[in-house]
Amino acid sequence: MNKSIYLLAAAFLFIASGCNEQKFIKDKDGSEYKIIRNENGKKAVPGDFMQINVLAKYKDSVLFSSVEASQPSFVPYDTMQLPPYFKDVHEGDSLVLRQSTDSILKYGQGAPFMQKGEYIYRTFKFVKLFPSKEAADSAAKSYQPAAKKIHSEKIVANIEKEISSNDSLVKADEKTITDYMAKHNLKGTKTKWGTYVVIETPGAGPMIGDTDVAVVKYTGRTLDDSTFDSNTDTKFGHPEPLYVDMNEYRVIPGWIDGLKMMQKGTKGKILIPSYLAWGKNGMAPKIAPYANVMFDIEVTDVVGQEAYQKEMERQQAQMQQQRQMMEQIQKMQQQQQQQKQKPGSGK
Repeated sequence: MNKSIYLLAAAFLFIASGCNEQKFIKDKDGSEYKIIRNENGKKAVPGDFMQINVLAKYKDSVLFSSVEASQPSFVPYDTMQLPPYFKDVHEGDSLVLRQSTDSILKYGQGAPFMQKGEYIYRTFKFVKLFPSKEAADSAAKSYQPAAKKIHSEKIVANIEKEISSNDSLVKADEKTITDYMAKHNLKGTKTKWGTYVVIETPGAGPMIGDTDVAVVKYTGRTLDDSTFDSNTDTKFGHPEPLYVDMNEYRVIPGWIDGLKMMQKGTKGKILIPSYLAWGKNGMAPKIAPYANVMFDIEVTDVVGQEAYQKEMERQQAQMQQQRQMMEQIQKMQQQQQQQKQKPGSGK
């Protein structure tokens, strides 16, 4: 366990130390819990939203820390939905739950490191109460940049670990890609991770960076020239430009890897090895396991996070409107069908 996580765990344990003498209470559902009270804190009332930090531990190991991940939870204080031990809380309270590893192992759900006779401890720290969802959402947004950065760093570490431990696959994929490029007279640049980028029309301005959002038109093909996706070909049914947040990894890693060598206005190709695409699983039925893939790319714009968030909100609102419209149409059709089935309504 690294030093920062150790200190974080120690801080939570210090919080809990004030009730070490307090015994765990067993609830009707079998949960065991105890609460460290902060009677000076504001008491939660229906309508409030709670900011909660979570720490999960097994022995001396931290399984999850919302502080370390910069991902506190924002939860409505709903006495109808919450377990009983969540219902009487104040700002500053801590709730400690423990679960026997025996109960987990009994149903075959335990992790390999778990042993019988131990406990998983989860500490919920009720950091702050907010009077409305809007106030809670505003607070939640302040954590998003750090959370995205931490999440991205973990993904990068995992990718680089996989690359370093799969030398034979890396070499095999590189040969497949370079043979394809030689056959089709393509000249490109290899990235650190092994993606090849072919620039057909240079762009302008700075290279796309980690905090940028690239707006992209694309067509994806396997190396046997079978098209499996596109937002420029209408037969695939999604002609909207794709927004790629370079710090989120919602696309395959090869996209992030290749786009970093492009600019606004760049047109080109990204040839992606299987380990940066869909890997051993592929994407049936169009992409086989361990398939290398190629994307024709046009970067139509590069925008900042604020513009990206506004676009995502616009798209979500549009989808919500479409869902509501479909529900209204279905309701009207059902009413018409019911009317037809009534006696005396005709045929």
